[in-house]
Amino acid sequence: MTLEEIRQEVQNASLVLVGLGEELTGDMAAFYQELKGLLEHKDYFIVTLKDRERLEAAGLAPEQITAPLVDPEGHESWEKYLHWLSFTLNQKLCVLELGVGFAHPQLVRFPFEKTAYFNKKSRYIRVSGKFPQLSEEIADRGTSVKEDPVKLFTAN
Repeated sequence: MTLEEIRQEVQNASLVLVGLGEELTGDMAAFYQELKGLLEHKDYFIVTLKDRERLEAAGLAPEQITAPLVDPEGHESWEKYLHWLSFTLNQKLCVLELGVGFAHPQLVRFPFEKTAYFNKKSRYIRVSGKFPQLSEEIADRGTSVKEDPVKLFTAN
């Protein structure tokens, strides 16, 4: 799957759930700018395992980001995320998981799969250089891309 195909999936969705994981390294400023452009004019929420400040510095909305591992005010942003998530059922949801491994699968990987499993209108895109495999339960609505997400987003 190309970045252009990912853009198309995001544009076709009503809502976008983004998970950013521990595998993300490289030109993060350029990566976050691409992500910002991808999410422009979309109703989105980002769950990141690191780097909340740089996401905000790139212009992504602070109230639409939760960083449960690094955010001292994490409880409030996590509650906002759960509230947002409760309105995604039966909506055209694009789940975009970028660079998420198994360091903290209980925060992104497993709950995102569960969200996609229950939302039959969802599309799941997992981009990971190490663990791109999709679970059998969501494979029919998902795409796995074995590639470094930062390189994929910044290859221009």
